[in-house]
Amino acid sequence: MPQDVSFSVSLPPELAAALRRAAAERGWTPESLIGDCVAQQLEIALRHRVLVERMEHVDAALLAMAQAVGELSAAADEFETGSLCRYRPAETPVP
Repeated sequence: MPQDVSFSVSLPPELAAALRRAAAERGWTPESLIGDCVAQQLEIALRHRVLVERMEHVDAALLAMAQAVGELSAAADEFETGSLCRYRPAETPVP
C-alpha cells in the first residue's frame, strides 16, 4: 500500500509573501499551491526520465542494427544480401 511522503519547503520572505497573495486571490491555501506545484514538477520529471530511457533503448537498437549491417556488408561476398530483407521494390508497370 502506498505511503505518504512528507516534505518541508522554506521560502525567502518575499517569495513566501507572493505565494500567500497568489493563493489568497484564488481561494487556495499556500500549502495546497505548493503541493500542486511540486506534483506538477514531479510529473514533468517522471515523463522526462521515461523519455530519456526510451531514447536510450532506441539508440541501443540503432547501434545494434548498424553493427549488423556492417557485419553483413563485410561478409557480402559470402551470400546474397538481397535475401535479408523481406520487402522488395514494387515492380513498375509497363505503360
